[in-house]
Amino acid sequence: MGCGKIYNKKDMRAKILVVSKIIFYLYLIVLLSLMVFTIHTEDINVPETLWGLGFDKIVHFFVFFPYPFLLWFAFKKQFEANILRSIYYIIPISGIAIAIIMEFLQSFNPQRDFDIYDITANILAVIVGSLILILYHLFHVWSRRL
Repeated sequence: MGCGKIYNKKDMRAKILVVSKIIFYLYLIVLLSLMVFTIHTEDINVPETLWGLGFDKIVHFFVFFPYPFLLWFAFKKQFEANILRSIYYIIPISGIAIAIIMEFLQSFNPQRDFDIYDITANILAVIVGSLILILYHLFHVWSRRL
């Protein structure tokens, strides 16, 4: 007999749900910190553009891209009650609202700039992430039917 503790699936799922919520809330805290506080990048050598796009816009995209996935996994149990409304409306609209609010909050810091192109990159990231989440869901539903 082994001395390790045996976990059942229900306990593991509950623990994963708690961890995913913690990760989501930490993500929001980091996101808020990145958007509001001044970050000195003078000592960091980064190109002004990458792939013809402003490097700053690419960073904004990758910072907001995980939002739909983290929200989905953190609140999957609540979203399953009305999965289509959650995936098609709640996740993208809340992500877009947060993207706009975060950029607006930057205007309160005199060393940060409000930039409509940053908002565009943020929103585009949320939309692309949401579309991938929708495709994941559709593929998951489709694969169950086979």
